[in-house]
Amino acid sequence: MKITKKAVAVTFIAALASIELIVRASGVIDFPLYDANTQIGYIPAPSQSGSFLHKNSWEFNSLSMGAGPFNPSEGTNTLLIGDSIVLGGNPYRQEDRLGPVLQRESKKTVWPISAGSWSLRNELIYLKAHPEVLSKIDNFIFVLNSEDFQQASSWACEATHPRSYPISAAYYVFNKYIYNLTPCNEIALELAVEKGDWKKEIKDFLAQSNVQGKQVHFFLYPKKVETKDPALAIANLEIYAPHLKKDKDETTRVFSVVRDPNWHNDLYRDEIHPTIEGTKILASIINSPHDNIEIH
Repeated sequence: MKITKKAVAVTFIAALASIELIVRASGVIDFPLYDANTQIGYIPAPSQSGSFLHKNSWEFNSLSMGAGPFNPSEGTNTLLIGDSIVLGGNPYRQEDRLGPVLQRESKKTVWPISAGSWSLRNELIYLKAHPEVLSKIDNFIFVLNSEDFQQASSWACEATHPRSYPISAAYYVFNKYIYNLTPCNEIALELAVEKGDWKKEIKDFLAQSNVQGKQVHFFLYPKKVETKDPALAIANLEIYAPHLKKDKDETTRVFSVVRDPNWHNDLYRDEIHPTIEGTKILASIINSPHDNIEIH
């Protein structure tokens, strides 16, 4: 039987179409999208929800918080601020992320605002832009690692912070998980965030009238290598503690997670992100920090 070029082409196209349909049906491209600009760099797009792989649910409200509609309760409302340690990302179900876990642990309402690879400056830019949020919050919790004390992160890549869904799901999966044909390189200059001084910006934040008198806790979260060698955590992370505190102000406190005896190497799923069990222990540490982990 002679196989024509046309038959081969039709078979090839049909195979590609089948692969595309299978990949789309898997839910692998049901992920959150981002907005990008020169003010904050990037941020989860508001008012979206989905279920990555049809099992890892996610949700962002109109203020880009990883939660339902921003409707503060009559009880205590906590704003949880951070990067991917707070965000969790695609590998986690919504209920397994730090915000919801801390809410269950504390029995207080927790509003998480975060984005992967945000620095402290990105976080402070968000807070400055939303005074209406600050006025309705009772206390603030920052989760910071040693990479966060630098300039604001700017948008650089669709692979890490997609602004739209891919035309081809199959190409997206190949490019992201098999062989990266379009690696992230330099940031897009037209979307670069203006440089600033986080030390000044943290002072400005703490001095705001809608923040003064409220509890502001900073939790210094170690990378896995810093947990293995606490001396690295001191050199790379705890060194920033003096710049986070206000003199003679008991409402602002800094804690070092690596000092807690319950924190250990087996709580990481990679070099920095916690496992689901690690997230539970981190939430417990944040909710009831021992005196010996506070940096005075």
